[in-house]
Amino acid sequence: MDSKTGKSVKAEIVAPAGNAKKLRFAVLYGADAVYFGGDEFNLRVRADNFSPEDIEKSLDLCRNSNVKTIFLLNSFLHEKDLSGVRAYLREIKRFHFDALMVSDPAMKMLIDEAGIDSETHLSTQMSAMNHLAVRFWRDAGFSRIVLARETSLEEIKMIRSECDAELEIFVHGALCVAYSGRCLLSRYLTGRSANQGDCSQPCRWNYSLIEKKRPGNYLDIIEHGTGTEILSSMDLCMIEKLQDFINAGVSAFKIEGRMKSIYYAANTTRIYKHAVSLAGTDEFASNLPFWKNELDLISHRPYTADIFNEFNNIPFESIPYIKKALFMGTREDETGPCIEAMIRAFNPFTAGDCLEVIYPINGTIKDHGVTVHSITGMDDEPVETARPGNTYRVRFDRSVENHALFRKKL
Repeated sequence: MDSKTGKSVKAEIVAPAGNAKKLRFAVLYGADAVYFGGDEFNLRVRADNFSPEDIEKSLDLCRNSNVKTIFLLNSFLHEKDLSGVRAYLREIKRFHFDALMVSDPAMKMLIDEAGIDSETHLSTQMSAMNHLAVRFWRDAGFSRIVLARETSLEEIKMIRSECDAELEIFVHGALCVAYSGRCLLSRYLTGRSANQGDCSQPCRWNYSLIEKKRPGNYLDIIEHGTGTEILSSMDLCMIEKLQDFINAGVSAFKIEGRMKSIYYAANTTRIYKHAVSLAGTDEFASNLPFWKNELDLISHRPYTADIFNEFNNIPFESIPYIKKALFMGTREDETGPCIEAMIRAFNPFTAGDCLEVIYPINGTIKDHGVTVHSITGMDDEPVETARPGNTYRVRFDRSVENHALFRKKL
């Protein structure tokens, strides 16, 4: 419900963009908004991120596509950072973002000091999970609050009944073992601060237990094929609970994953956008098996929608990655449907390979299979195997459309 007009509105899908190409595919595949960071002061310093030139081109694309832009300035600031923030804000002031994402109140003060008039959104890092906290941040000038991942469904309903701020929650992607993602483990073990965007992800490492008097005797705690992990969490997947959260008053659903692939950004975006578009209709339940299958074809840890055993009292499971499909490539040209197209390879493929093609969902699902007939290099010479990072002219047994993504089931 829009707090200003009182009219019913659809919840937004906020998609991750680790670089300009991921942003483009998130836009093509249905994002209502995209979030991305620049060269400094965001919580993914090892993502490709966006140069000033990337920002300018991406803003043009998003404006022309009616997609909102959320620029990340969500790192926590030490005293030594303040002068650098002032300089960086002067550099980006010329851009008009729809919103800036902020964690540290100092960043909000510096944004206001710089005279930047974009909306500000409060990051989940600030752990807002009750209506008084939401009111506090709303009064401080934040138009949207990304609630702590620890916030339950019932709490969201109570917050919405008491506050008119826009509420955003994470709907899909990696969960952090720390409180709302604020963690000291990485800095302690490696010197890389998670709270300044440089997490080394030690919670994903393999650990063993050693008894003090038995050095070298490693005792497994949770074991699977690739090792033992005692801190890794499951991945979040809220597709089945989406209608409940819409009814609770959530304004926007955020997909985690700026460090993940073009395929991840595109496929998660299109699935959640399709689901939101059908929320409240009989078609929601009938499409649920398709959505769940598609999300299972993205590399992930076991999924959960139940962070606190809120719904089903599910026991803990081990956390191996599940990988059922390989991202093969993107169609690069836009000459319309044809059996021969320019394909950028992300994994090797050869003539005779059977691939699956996925597309944006604009009312209808158009995914289909193709067989590779031939591969030709940019020098017009036949190629036996398409190699990652290169672009080829590929002939298929049937027509493929613009903006196609290719995968191969494992």
